[in-house]
Amino acid sequence: TWSPLETALQSVVKVFCTSASPNYFVPWQIQPQTTSTSSGFVIEGKRIICNAHGITDQVFIRVRKHGDATKYRAEIVATGHDCDLAILSVESEQFWKGLTPLSFGGIPSLQGSVVVVGYPKGGDCISVTKGVVSRVVVHTYSHSNQVLLTIQIDAAINSGNSGGPALQGKTVVGVAFQGMNKSQNIGYIIPSPVVKQFIRDVDRHGKFSGIPCVGIKWQKMENESLRKSLNVPNDNQGILIAAIE
Repeated sequence: TWSPLETALQSVVKVFCTSASPNYFVPWQIQPQTTSTSSGFVIEGKRIICNAHGITDQVFIRVRKHGDATKYRAEIVATGHDCDLAILSVESEQFWKGLTPLSFGGIPSLQGSVVVVGYPKGGDCISVTKGVVSRVVVHTYSHSNQVLLTIQIDAAINSGNSGGPALQGKTVVGVAFQGMNKSQNIGYIIPSPVVKQFIRDVDRHGKFSGIPCVGIKWQKMENESLRKSLNVPNDNQGILIAAIE
């Protein structure tokens, strides 16, 4: 019988990033280097998907697979800060031996079971947590402040889990990327349609060209006085287009 752990051991990697952020108060200086860890997983084309916030301001990146103590040097292929995703490549052929690329599925249904795999804090080995889909909602991505489609789950997502796959069966339905402070059992994953669009964009243009937007500013018409001033019947609601960008 299949288990999520079998898939995780063959596909999920730990990402080690050394970064140096710019000093905006003293622009000619760079802040001291810091190190962080996150997760990633292998996709077709000998590439690794991870979160953009896990490799921001990178100096160098290394990845480690299960069962191998060696940390292999990785390079950034593309970064999409809007959707908090990045693609890495590893030149060493030794690294790819024994690794299996994961495929993507669709959006899971509410109350559907999902398994999140990664390398969160609290230990050095791989971690598997299980939960259900609580919401499919448009929500703010904390890394970019963009409002995009997200999936809320109640599986534990902690620091270090970012970039790990959320699995339903043998397919990836999302990428773990953030939780919510001062709350319990609320984690968010980037749904597979957003991830697939990011990959298609990179394949087509050789880089990430951004997330399209409608180009309008709007406000809700919940206020009765606003509806009256616009001669909108009181039993109708909707949105008011405030500006076109």
